[in-house]
Amino acid sequence: MGGLLQVLAGLLIVFFLPGYTLVNLLFPRKGELDPEYDIVYRVALGMGLSVVISIMAGFGLNAISTEEHGYVSAGPLWAVLGSATAMFAFLGWYRGAYPMAGLIHTSLYRAPASRGGPAVKPSDFARHRRTERLLLEREQLLADLKSFTGRASTSNPQRKLYYRRRVDHVRERIDEINDELRKLSSEGR
Repeated sequence: MGGLLQVLAGLLIVFFLPGYTLVNLLFPRKGELDPEYDIVYRVALGMGLSVVISIMAGFGLNAISTEEHGYVSAGPLWAVLGSATAMFAFLGWYRGAYPMAGLIHTSLYRAPASRGGPAVKPSDFARHRRTERLLLEREQLLADLKSFTGRASTSNPQRKLYYRRRVDHVRERIDEINDELRKLSSEGR
């Protein structure tokens, strides 16, 4: 089992992590590479850049090797690639590539530099996340409302009653969400 974990960790550190963290450092905003397939581009570029970084690390270690001390081995390669990954990840976090770190602790939240809109402050992180969740829930409820309204026009009286109750329940929840969003927006001012 330990050998399998070493192989997986080696594959990650050689073929994925250094390049992926470098891509996040260079492009910290979501959707910056492509609005629809951003994660695909990040993973693909990350894999390609990881291979390049690994090769360059090998060349660098070979360049400083002497006849007595060869540095192109597992230990120094792990150290170089791990250090590069940690440095890219820290600088990417500093540029705001990992806003979900704020879920660990609010002091870790850093918003990516925005292109025009105001950035979210760490103190407003919880309110911002709550607002996002409420907006997503309201969007889903509006889609459900449309679906239930269409289904309520059936000729079966039991189904009609069932879907009308569902419509009423969804409308009540939408009203609750709208009230909560108004409270959150007034707190933010």
